[in-house]
Amino acid sequence: KISQYQQYYKNNTDFVKSLGLSHEQNLRKMRFLSFVQLAEDKKEIDYAVIQKEMQLEEAEIEDFIIDVLRTKSVRAKIDQLQKKVMIMSTIHRTFGRQQWQILRQTLTQWRENLGQVQTSLQQLDLMQTQTPA
Repeated sequence: KISQYQQYYKNNTDFVKSLGLSHEQNLRKMRFLSFVQLAEDKKEIDYAVIQKEMQLEEAEIEDFIIDVLRTKSVRAKIDQLQKKVMIMSTIHRTFGRQQWQILRQTLTQWRENLGQVQTSLQQLDLMQTQTPA
């Protein structure tokens, strides 16, 4: 999270600089990653939450969200009137056992659905061949 990176940078400024890394670029990337993590299990996020969690000024929120959307790591819509972001989907910041299980369930369901479609098409084909012209 951003706050953890900020603390790390505060304690290890010389080390980060010795690696040739830009604090501003690191902060930008950490904001993106933190937003993805925040959005993973939410359908909508208020601007106030984004402002607080991402440590942004109010005027920076919409530009930040647009930048996140450009990365294609989050699919969302911005509701400027209600000052919310409506989350449609996100990539997972981490891909662990739970994500593998969800992927397995999804693929299993797809396979079952395709089997049902195939059976229906075979029945339709059989009905058409049995119907006199």
